[in-house]
Amino acid sequence: MQQDDGWRATDLTRPYDAVVIGSGAGGAPLALRLGQRGLRVLVVEQGDFLRVERGGEGEPVGRFITDVMGSRDAPLSIVGGRTKFYGAALYRMRESDFSAVEHETGTSPAWPITYAELEPYYEQAELLYRVHGASEGDPSEPPRANPYPHPPLPHGGIVAEMVQRLTRSGTPVAPVPSGLDYGPGGSCVLCPTCDAHLCTRDAKMDAETASMRPALATGNVHLATQTECLRILTDGAGGRATGVLLRRQGEEYVVRAGVVAVCGGLPGSALMLRRSRTDRHPEGLGNAGGALGRYLGGHSVGMIFPFTGLRPVPAFYTKTFAINAYYEGGPGSPHPLGVVQVAGQMPFWEEASRLVRPVARLVGRHSLMCFYMSEALPSQEAGLRFDGDRLAGRVEPRHNLQAFGRLRDLAVEAFRRAGYPSLARKRPPYLWHEVGTVRFGTDPASSVLDPDCQVHGIKGLYVVDASTLPSAGAVNTALTIIALALRAGDHIAGAAAPGQLAQEPVRPGRRVETVR
Repeated sequence: MQQDDGWRATDLTRPYDAVVIGSGAGGAPLALRLGQRGLRVLVVEQGDFLRVERGGEGEPVGRFITDVMGSRDAPLSIVGGRTKFYGAALYRMRESDFSAVEHETGTSPAWPITYAELEPYYEQAELLYRVHGASEGDPSEPPRANPYPHPPLPHGGIVAEMVQRLTRSGTPVAPVPSGLDYGPGGSCVLCPTCDAHLCTRDAKMDAETASMRPALATGNVHLATQTECLRILTDGAGGRATGVLLRRQGEEYVVRAGVVAVCGGLPGSALMLRRSRTDRHPEGLGNAGGALGRYLGGHSVGMIFPFTGLRPVPAFYTKTFAINAYYEGGPGSPHPLGVVQVAGQMPFWEEASRLVRPVARLVGRHSLMCFYMSEALPSQEAGLRFDGDRLAGRVEPRHNLQAFGRLRDLAVEAFRRAGYPSLARKRPPYLWHEVGTVRFGTDPASSVLDPDCQVHGIKGLYVVDASTLPSAGAVNTALTIIALALRAGDHIAGAAAPGQLAQEPVRPGRRVETVR
């Protein structure tokens, strides 16, 4: 990718049709769609490209997140965001997730749109991210207009044996839909260093490889790296976005645009709306009803380690199957439970204390790490707490602990029936795949955005990322964020008045431009 270090700072002052803040799962596909529709777009990224040289022959293809970033908790202000290290499991939310669903601790809220409205965009997202999958073995799979664009990834070695034994013992097993550049002419070699790793072959279809690069190639999208958005600008009446205030290398710039899309994830997007408050919006943009920062949800997650034998697990790609038969419920539970997925090979023991590390390594090398995942429910109380423009704390969402425990027991029993004793500690769940805090809905009293992801009462201001989702269901959320971004992009392009569009003609073949 060619980078234009010679672009003058004054170029940041020229107007754009749209400014997109963030280049992750929401921002990159949104920029791509807007660029495809002919809008001139500036993408603002606080970080930079993450470039790690590929090792020599015999060296691992992937680099574990802690080796690259120093910590799992390090801020991922990079082009592509969190997707640079995700496991590329790209699920559609289940059809029931779009309706109100009763759980033991409350109700998972209905969405302001239906599954049928999002289904065409799911299909577009699967094509864009080269998703490999199949519906067989998944009773929770929602309706599809067309099959997956690519066949499921093959099960290798001991994973294939585990799938066969689970199936023979009565447990339905489904492929994990995966976004990888695998197949004829593809760069994926199904290596073991994928999940929670940076791929040095660019074989993982993340937000940079699948969306940002094609967006820049349109010639309509420009990327400003190492640039911070300080605030969103609105008109005097507070009813329309007019641009953004940026800072790069110590200098500040006002960029005018008829559309501003905040795609900074959690907690970034909520904080951006909060610190952009004005006299017209004293508690933050979109916060007239008090919903900004509220309704945090996500996934309750635990780990299971089914032992595969005395020999260490060989090095190969393992993240290929899931058990989704308990999504709507299961034996001993009147409520939805969730999913069980095999994970990729991760040296998790390296993060353990020196005392625990030898035991953790022994377990990790003789088992297939799996995780079980149920829904953590959003509520008005759960979410972020602000102190002025600063994040002062947060309240966690409600975990459905009975369902979480029952899902663990059913998973352990399924592996036992198949001949695999398992280690599954009974411990409080981790919170993964957080959603909410800037959710969309129909009521400004309980949501920040309307069904098109536009901030209530402020034309031209959008938010599209994980914070947009009103609930997490129990499957991975990345594909839903991508689909919502493509849908919002079509809405924005269709809603843009002719006078707001760039007058500069698109020049085919124009080089990729990166502002630094």
